Amino acid sequence: MRILIYTTHRTGSTALAEFLMSHYDCDYHRGSLIQPPPENIIIKVTPTEFTYDIVRYYFDKVIILLREDIKQQAESRVYADLVGKKFEPYVIDQQFLSDHQNEIAEMGELIIQENEYLKKCEDSLVLTYEETYYSDNGLLKLEEYLGTKFKFRINNGKKYRDGKKTLV
Repeated sequence: MRILIYTTHRTGSTALAEFLMSHYDCDYHRGSLIQPPPENIIIKVTPTEFTYDIVRYYFDKVIILLREDIKQQAESRVYADLVGKKFEPYVIDQQFLSDHQNEIAEMGELIIQENEYLKKCEDSLVLTYEETYYSDNGLLKLEEYLGTKFKFRINNGKKYRDGKKTLV
């Protein structure tokens, strides 16, 4: 099976990709599109890398991952961009948030636009960060969409922000 995770940054997509990679015992590629992708692969790309119309038809299944908490996502994206911590635990202090209010507000507006685009992507499963990591709803939807039963769950008690690492 070829699975595309189509998302923006700071949505928990790396943890989701690693979770699916463990379940399917398959390869995972970030930000690259192998045309056509080989069987048994998960590829994660963003709309800024490829438009949906270009990538959709290479994949058996497409997961759109959004985040409902735009403020937290904006803070995280600005922090990751400016500090360079992207795939490791981090803590955002209040001083950083105060110093970068304008950038965070602008990023929030960009995320709203990106989410509007992502929600229009047809023939896909739309999940949110919150339902995937804070309840069983996201994984239940994934199981139904992918036609599988997961033997394990995502450990939603841990995440990169606040100095924790997401584990499966």
